[in-house]
Amino acid sequence: MRLQRKKNHSAFLPSCGGALSDSFACGCRFLYVVGIQSTRIEKRILRRTVRFWRPFVQLVRTFYFISAGKKLLRLRRSAASLRNRLSAAGRRLTLARRKGLFYVFREFFSALRGAFAACGRFFPVLLKAAAPVLSVLLLAGTVRYWSRRAFGLCLTNGGRQVAVIRDESIYEKAAEMVRQRMVHDSAKREDGVKFAPEFRLSKAGGTGFATAASVCDLLIRQSDGIIEEASGLYVDGELAGAVKNSADLRYLLQSRLDAARGGDSGAQARFVRNVEVVNGLFPTTSIVETKEMEKKINGVSKSGATYLVRPGDTVSSIAKANRTTVEELNKINGKTLGDSIHPGDLITLEVAVPNLGVELIKTVTYEKAVPYATVTQNDETRETGYTRVLSEGTNGRQRCVDRVHLVNGTETARESVSRKVLVQPVSRTVAVGTKKRQNEKGVPSGKLIWPVPSLHTITTYFTWRWGSFHYGIDISGSGAFGRTIVAADGGTVEQAGWNSGGYGNCVLLSHGNGMETRYGHCSRVLVSAGQKVAKGQAIAQIGSTGYSTGPHLHFEVIRNGTKMDPLKYVS
Repeated sequence: MRLQRKKNHSAFLPSCGGALSDSFACGCRFLYVVGIQSTRIEKRILRRTVRFWRPFVQLVRTFYFISAGKKLLRLRRSAASLRNRLSAAGRRLTLARRKGLFYVFREFFSALRGAFAACGRFFPVLLKAAAPVLSVLLLAGTVRYWSRRAFGLCLTNGGRQVAVIRDESIYEKAAEMVRQRMVHDSAKREDGVKFAPEFRLSKAGGTGFATAASVCDLLIRQSDGIIEEASGLYVDGELAGAVKNSADLRYLLQSRLDAARGGDSGAQARFVRNVEVVNGLFPTTSIVETKEMEKKINGVSKSGATYLVRPGDTVSSIAKANRTTVEELNKINGKTLGDSIHPGDLITLEVAVPNLGVELIKTVTYEKAVPYATVTQNDETRETGYTRVLSEGTNGRQRCVDRVHLVNGTETARESVSRKVLVQPVSRTVAVGTKKRQNEKGVPSGKLIWPVPSLHTITTYFTWRWGSFHYGIDISGSGAFGRTIVAADGGTVEQAGWNSGGYGNCVLLSHGNGMETRYGHCSRVLVSAGQKVAKGQAIAQIGSTGYSTGPHLHFEVIRNGTKMDPLKYVS
């Protein structure tokens, strides 16, 4: 068995070697065929490419020979002929020098005559060949020269040349400047200021184009009016007047800015409108004295404005805030305002606006209080709506640095620069009841609770006061403004908002069985008409709206339409 296996292995090895050699031979033949075919295809493509482009190449060669080839060939032959002649003349002169001076002169003049004859044929051919190139160079040089030249419009007025300007907009601007300067002069003449401009194309002079200001001066010089050198004050592009001394005008403007600074050297002052000083020629009628110019710069004019009445405003307070009188307000509005104004009404005012308003930007440093935070502690033994102050809070202090923008003394913008806390605030701690009430919203319990849980001071009782009866009690105390007002019992909101009967912002609740409660002079109302509220629910905040002398709650109890003493129903 072992001998048989060895025989089988020996027979298998030659068969494997033959298969590998056959595969290798097939691969070599394949590569050979691919290489041969690639070479044939490459040569075929080259031959076809040459055959395709041969007519174009011949056409280019023919065109070259017809246009420039003959001339260049003729030029080359002429140059070769001239060179040969000069070489031969040089050799003859060398031989003539051995014979004598006479022979030298004869050969020299002979060579010179031959050179001129050769040049007569050479230079025309050279010029014909170089003429196209010289023409192209001449054209490029001409275009380059004139492209660098600046062209404008030569302005003439009434047949007299004025200046060379860039375009017509320069003239229009200059003409407008002339009309502004000569406005006083033209007001006395029926024809006013007239121009007869004409324009023609012209190149700029050595100094370039004239500006609108220089054209303005030239037009004024050509006018018939009496002119004088002066400094004009332009406000938003319009001439306000002119003075003879430029230094006086600049001093008046600087004084206006210094007065707005008020001694604050660090403040930045600038005019609200565009102010410009222009030196030039002005008609004598537009030149004013320095004192008159000072009145124009520091003067004011009346301007109409509308004021929106806010809560707490009165006619006297509005008049005082706008530096006027009640009589003047009545006159402007065409009626006696009195106490008939209400929040949201519009009142017409007349305010004094400076001719040259100044914007002042200054840095202010001040200290202000840092409000303390209120921390609440839940009390599960008390019902919702119950509050009790455990510890009072204390405001902190901080130093503030602001950048303030003022226009004519009125603040228009403020930017915060820095804040530094000097004293940290102490939080206020308040206990708040969290126990759920038994009754639902809108369902009365029949018993009233105290309407201001955080205040218990009665400033006015249910009694006579100032010649009239006070139907209710007033509840107030330290820091009363903004304290929470709660519903004395569950019910429905019948009225919520402004009351014209003197209560200001007011809430009226209906508790059923003819029982109602009213809460007057509120700063803010937290409910709306028709809403269901629960006993102890926050409904408003204490304020001083309506007929009120200070922050407090006016609380009323109404039984079947009759106002009752609230202390008989609440404790």
